[in-house]
Formats: sequence, structure tokens, C-alpha cells
Amino acid sequence: MKRKGVGLSRAPRAFLPYVMLAVSGFALLNGRTVRTQVADTSGQSYYLNAKPLLDYPLPDLLNAAPELQGLEPAKNQDDLPSISDKVGTVAEDLMDRMPDLVSHEEVTEQRRRASGKVEAHRRVEFEYMILVHRQDSTISLDEYRTGPSGTPVEQSGPEEGFMLTRGFASAWEHFLPPVQAAARFRYLGQQTHNGLRCYVVAFAQKPGSATIIGRFSYSYGVKSVCILYQGIAWIDEATFRIVRLRTDLLAPRPDIALERLTTDLDLGEIRLPQIGVPLWLPQQVALTADSDQEHFRNLHRYSGYRLFQVESKILPAPPGEPATKKPD
Repeated sequence: MKRKGVGLSRAPRAFLPYVMLAVSGFALLNGRTVRTQVADTSGQSYYLNAKPLLDYPLPDLLNAAPELQGLEPAKNQDDLPSISDKVGTVAEDLMDRMPDLVSHEEVTEQRRRASGKVEAHRRVEFEYMILVHRQDSTISLDEYRTGPSGTPVEQSGPEEGFMLTRGFASAWEHFLPPVQAAARFRYLGQQTHNGLRCYVVAFAQKPGSATIIGRFSYSYGVKSVCILYQGIAWIDEATFRIVRLRTDLLAPRPDIALERLTTDLDLGEIRLPQIGVPLWLPQQVALTADSDQEHFRNLHRYSGYRLFQVESKILPAPPGEPATKKPD
């Protein structure tokens, strides 16, 4: 007997979330248009009365985000413009030289009870492709999961009671210079993360002007809602690279019983022999999603980053016909 999709009260019981971080919008980058799918500002009015974390008094913020324990609070916001400019320049440079990549992805999916006890779990593996499309003045970034042969795979999960999540490679796009205007920022202070001294900056998207938008799909992908984000970034003081990024819903979605959608993304340096400069890419992502009845946790681990290259070979042609190329 096939299990129905995971249930959400006050909404259809079929639950298929594709958590797309930074998947829709346009931004101008060094005179070129950065396109990460099709711009879509519909549904943002839902968040007009949101109360983001960056407006919380510091004690309440520390309680809401335990990761900030040990934070050395900022005395003022004087350093925020300089930090924003520098991290924006680094993000812009990364987008500008991002190559086509593939990595190994290991995903552990859990369905939990309210107590935290794991009710069911599974482990799946993919090849995770990041493809950059450059045409004239446009840059677009797409992500795919494939099998060992490079063919896109049909992903199971909701019919087995699990949640599907993807779209983490470009989460840092919130800090691209032209995108920053669609969010508010607050410099929280300094903190050490994995031995690195970091600036800690909170952000919240502005409803009505956000151009980097997520979609949360349910009912086996038949229905979806707009997702706006808030978050906290840990920025290496020496390089102005984002080394950790937490994102949350800008506001809960009781209309589909979605109370929480939190990601905790660790990024790290990747050096490839074919590229003279280091890349900064996801290493691990922990995602937690809660409704009033269902609780999920997915852990993504990425390894073995390498350039994605399509090779071809010449096939002998029958007499009188030109030779053709066939991908390996």
C-alpha cells in the first residue's frame, strides 16, 4: 500500500516542499543581468506585517537564535555600510566566475515526532550539478540532481512521507549588491565560528520589493506559496566571505500550517586545479521544517566538487554522410 503524502492540517495532506533558496529574480552585476529563474513578486503582501528577528531586542534575539551565544554585541551600526559593501563585492566576484560544477550529495531525511524522536528516516545519494548559463549580458544559475550517468533523476520522498529540499548553492545571493536594496540589514556584532573571527549580520527581505524569492510546494507540487526570508550571516573578517548562513521564514504560514522553515548552511573553500582562484561553496546544510502536526529534518552533505564538462567523440559516418558528434 502506497503511503500518502505527509499531512499538514488546514491544508491538503499531500506535502511536497521544494525549498528553493534564491530561485527567482533579477539583479544587475557589473553591467550584466543575473537571472536566477523568472522574477515573481506575487504573494509578497502576505508578509507586510511580519516582525523579523533583526527588530528584536538583543536578549530576545539571542533566545530565538541560540547560535548567537557568545556574540560580542555591536555598539552601533557605523560599520554596517563597509561590511555590506565588501561582502557584496565578494559575492559578486563569486557569481562572476562561478563555473559549471558537480559534487556528490548525501541527504539524510528524517520525519520526527513533536518530542524529537525519529519516526522514520532514509538516506539517499545524488550527483549535484550547478550549471551557469552565460548569454550576452545574462547570467543564470540552475541546480539539478542526477544519477551516476549525469541524467536528471526523478526524486521520490513525499509518497514515502519525507520532505524534498534543494536550492542551497546560491543562498548567498541575498548579499549581491543590487539585491541588498530589497532587504534590511542589522550589524549584530562579532563572534568566532570554527576558529574564524566573523562579523555577524542579520537581514530581512522587504515585502513588495524582494526579487530573490523561494517557493514552497505542497500537494505533490500542484500548489505552492511564495516564501520570503530573513536570516543571519557569519562573515569572515579577513576575507568577507560568508562562512555560515542561517535562514528562516520571514513569517510563519498558518494558511498551510507551516510554522517553521530553518536552514543552517556551512560554506567552505574549494580549490580546483583548473581554476586559479578558490571557490566558496556549500559543505553542509541542515534544514528543519515544522507544522502543527509534522516535523522534518534533512541534512545535506556535499563532497568531491569538480568541474562539470560534457565530452564528445566523433562517430564514423556511413559513406556519403557527414560525421556526427555524440556525447560520451
